Amino acid sequence: MLKVRKSHLWFFLLFIVAFVFVIKPKDKGSSYSEYFSTMNKELKKNGFGKPVVLLDLDRLDENLTTLSKNIPPPLRYRIVVKSLPSLDLLRYITKATNTKRLMVFHSGDLVMLLGDPEFSSFDILLGKPMPVRALEDVYQKTKIDRFQKIHWLVDSETRLNQYLEFAKLKNIKLNIVLEIDIGLHRGGLTNPHETNQIISNIQDHPNHLEFGGFMGYEPHVASVPNLLGDKNEAIEKEIQSSLEKYEGFVGALKTKFPSLFEKELILNGGGSKTYRFYQKNQNVVNDVSVGSALVMPTDFDVSTLVEHKPAFYIAAPVLKRLEGTTIPFLESISFLFPLWDPNLQVTYFIYGGAYLAIKESPQGLFDNSLYGVSTNQGILNGSLATGLNPDDYVFFRPTQSEKVMAEMGEVVLFRKGKMIGTWKCFIN
Repeated sequence: MLKVRKSHLWFFLLFIVAFVFVIKPKDKGSSYSEYFSTMNKELKKNGFGKPVVLLDLDRLDENLTTLSKNIPPPLRYRIVVKSLPSLDLLRYITKATNTKRLMVFHSGDLVMLLGDPEFSSFDILLGKPMPVRALEDVYQKTKIDRFQKIHWLVDSETRLNQYLEFAKLKNIKLNIVLEIDIGLHRGGLTNPHETNQIISNIQDHPNHLEFGGFMGYEPHVASVPNLLGDKNEAIEKEIQSSLEKYEGFVGALKTKFPSLFEKELILNGGGSKTYRFYQKNQNVVNDVSVGSALVMPTDFDVSTLVEHKPAFYIAAPVLKRLEGTTIPFLESISFLFPLWDPNLQVTYFIYGGAYLAIKESPQGLFDNSLYGVSTNQGILNGSLATGLNPDDYVFFRPTQSEKVMAEMGEVVLFRKGKMIGTWKCFIN
């Protein structure tokens, strides 16, 4: 009987040990990859000792090559300005892609671009319908000849009438591009009949309005649910569905207003997640917009962009390194935390924090949940394997480009692992 009890006890103890082994946190830490190790050494030697946005020009060039391959003539490339908020960066891209087409989403950006001698001659399409007060603000701050080259996006008859009244008041002509709903359901005109009514209104006022084309946006197709089969095939099928809707608008326009096609219209579509599907099997869209795919924030980690490489990061210096994780009010038992979880072996305080980004390198760092996040001194924990010391850098990969670049104010340029300069960013 005693032997049976002992065997049960040993079995129970072994079960407890096995259970603890299974649930005990594993060491998730690792040191820099070679790519980030090189950047870290360069920043420690020649950097500014503050959080910065890094732009890898070699990777940007690779993404530009991929973009150009996927947008062959007669398709034309339009740069999405909001995603690449730097005049120097825009100049670099315009030269690399040989384009003079921009999509602009903010009235302040529009005023700035129209005031720049280089960009003022570009073909500029608004990426969203603006309140008439924004239109008036741009009018007051720009020269009339440049103002009248803008393609204004209109999503409803109400907005068109607002623009018409403004054009009459100022005795000017506005070029109008109509937003059409091809499946996203984020607004815009929903059927060709509605569109034809608005175009009739435009033609009734030739001194003040001119029809410039359509804009249809379909980023939703990159998120199409796919239970069976190939993901890209499912996306391509949804792209075709969106294009059929688009073609319905264009076909109705050709039937009722054939004279409009005596000049070239803007038939804009695409976006970073879907742009490469326009290179084949369609003869509707002639103007494709792309921005974020050139720098690849994490929000664009989708199957349609596997050819593109992340090209920009946030780098924040380590200010302090503390052994273990000591929690206020729990000092007497804080030594237990790293014994249980090796990822609490080290505490790092970094310059800045709460970035719109994920931690990229070293691997295994995470925010201390008890302290919370801080924009002043971020508190990160990690295992000894992360191997950071004061003045080393933590590298983050942003979730989006426009807000991160604008908040930092500039991007630090890297070429072959070396800093070669900076570009200023503008605030949207």
